[in-house]
Amino acid sequence: MYTDSLTTGKLGNLAETEFIFLALPDGESEEYLSQLRGRKVKVIDHSLDNRGQWIYGLPEIFRGEILGASEVAMPGCWPTAIILGLYPLKGRVKWATVSGISGISGTGEKKVSQEDNIIKYKEGRKHPHIPEIERAVGFNNLIFSPAVDENTFRGLVTTVTALTDFCPDDFTQFYTEAYAECPFIRIIGEGTNIETRRVNNTNYCDIKITPFVGGCLITSALDNLVKGGAGQAVQNFNLMCGFPETTGLI
Repeated sequence: MYTDSLTTGKLGNLAETEFIFLALPDGESEEYLSQLRGRKVKVIDHSLDNRGQWIYGLPEIFRGEILGASEVAMPGCWPTAIILGLYPLKGRVKWATVSGISGISGTGEKKVSQEDNIIKYKEGRKHPHIPEIERAVGFNNLIFSPAVDENTFRGLVTTVTALTDFCPDDFTQFYTEAYAECPFIRIIGEGTNIETRRVNNTNYCDIKITPFVGGCLITSALDNLVKGGAGQAVQNFNLMCGFPETTGLI
């Protein structure tokens, strides 16, 4: 891929370019995409800008569409963890609320704070990722309470409390079967803790299900910079180009 400086607003020599990754602030991709129209170039966009129009780049769910796609919109880190946790229960959830905590890199910051501090932000239905989560999991009453740990650099954990009319004999086995063909999903059994150090610097998403009467807790953990970012982009790239899905990631 050849580009000029992003400050110029112009892409570079596209004569031999087959694939472009856009990693721009929300609202800025169109300036570059307008220069690509009419060209046979495949694009992955990391921003929010095209998540409602392009193929949604969550391979565990939309693998078939991604395989033939030329334009893929990447999910954010929060949607990736939440959707992967909820998707096997699509159509069976009556109500859900999500809490989550991320390292400081999830905000774009590069350095952790020297002071212990956790920030809660955009609680309720204020978070911009809620619409894409609801589209993927098939209901529209999600409540989300995210947080950032300023003393931690990377890693993300979400916990979904879901009320459902579905109660299999073994939730863990149900999820294991649902994701049997997904090399980057690991279902964690009872007796093992969810820990970000198990997923950091990998493209894995760990999921643990804890049932209760009338529903379940679904805890997901991933590296917001890998499975929630660049690693998942490579996973999509592999599928779009016909390479093994795990190439360069395991």
